[in-house]
Amino acid sequence: MPKPLRFKNDSLIYCKGDESDKVFILQSGKVTLVCEDIKTGENIREAVLPGEFFGVTSALGRYPREENAVVLSDTVVAAFTVPEFELFAMSDTRIILKLLKNFSGQMRQIHERISGISKEEEPKPDEGLLEIGEKYQKNERYSHAKYIFSRYLDYYPKGKNVEKAVKNLHIAEIALAQAAQQDKTQKNPSDESNPVKNRNVVPNDDVFAEGVPDPGNDKTLVKTIQMPDVNGGDNAADLDFESFDRFTRTFLPDEIIFSECEPGNAFYLIRSGRVLLLKNAGEHELTLHILQPPEIFGEMAVLENSPRTTTALALNTVKALELDAGNFEILMLGNPALAFKLLRILAKRIFDSKRRYMIFSLPDPQTKVMDVFLMLNETQTNIDKPSELREFRITTEEIARLAGISVSQARETLSFFAGQNRLKVSPNSIAVRNISDFSRFVSSKRNHI
Repeated sequence: MPKPLRFKNDSLIYCKGDESDKVFILQSGKVTLVCEDIKTGENIREAVLPGEFFGVTSALGRYPREENAVVLSDTVVAAFTVPEFELFAMSDTRIILKLLKNFSGQMRQIHERISGISKEEEPKPDEGLLEIGEKYQKNERYSHAKYIFSRYLDYYPKGKNVEKAVKNLHIAEIALAQAAQQDKTQKNPSDESNPVKNRNVVPNDDVFAEGVPDPGNDKTLVKTIQMPDVNGGDNAADLDFESFDRFTRTFLPDEIIFSECEPGNAFYLIRSGRVLLLKNAGEHELTLHILQPPEIFGEMAVLENSPRTTTALALNTVKALELDAGNFEILMLGNPALAFKLLRILAKRIFDSKRRYMIFSLPDPQTKVMDVFLMLNETQTNIDKPSELREFRITTEEIARLAGISVSQARETLSFFAGQNRLKVSPNSIAVRNISDFSRFVSSKRNHI
């Protein structure tokens, strides 16, 4: 067990930006956490009560402290290393469950901030679900629209917009039937002239979309940076899946697993495949996370008994356990190592979601795209730091979602930068010629918001 540490009144336990390799528990005295509101920049103060942990999120997420821990009276705390805290928490999984609920609340607040950028206030769940379906219908993403309108009718059979949902569902079904018929009669099924069949497009991180010019042939050798799987991928083999086989569901590529604004009555554990978590924000979709085995998602709605705040989309064929709230607690209590792993994942998701919010709140598409490249650069470790040249394997669609802009805006922005010789666009990658130049520009814009 860690030894007690003593701090005098008006001292600091740690500062914003410090290395976060410790978790603390307040034994006696008074401590307050002071951080900046991600929207307003104003200071927020949160008192730590005796017996409460603090510094957990940044320590588990492995990123610098985001707050100052200020001592308000003579205080005694215990400081755990992360391995010590893991052993302590796994000895009583209820500690992990309590922290999971706390992390879930933090995530929900960030998602509400993201929604608030494009809307004055969050719509009611039924209205929000219908809005999402209408957006998919407008963009001719008929399989997604069908899912949404079907769910609306399941959840709100007496809702005020039932007639509209029935009508739109009928339109989506007709469009999908026409696409299926054309598939049968089309001699060349890959023909992209079909006006309906290719409407739902899943991003492919190995192929860059056409339409952006290559400004020249640059032979400089650079380190290629691939579009990251944001939370990494651990092996799920240590979990006994056989006892949960009856809960396994299979989702096809581009299939919606659940939509934001739906009631949340289940969570999912990925056995195979990759899942995209995204947020509908006005006319755009913002990528929040890319998940793979054995990550858990959908737990926020279950922990808080509240509507979904994100949409989960299968990027390829996905097999996942679908479990309810009761099973969640059973699974966590019976698998302390998995519970702690989920705690680590959520800590990292909180940081990543804040980073997405920072991008999304920038004033124009050009600055947002620059900051996307900065974010991708921040995830890398094995790169030649003295060199300012960075190369990323990423598509226009992915840039658009990460920046919260339309694909056409992303394409126009990349073309503009390429014309200025700030980017080198190749069929499978994009190279930023001077990453520091992007950093200076974004910092200047952010300071003037």
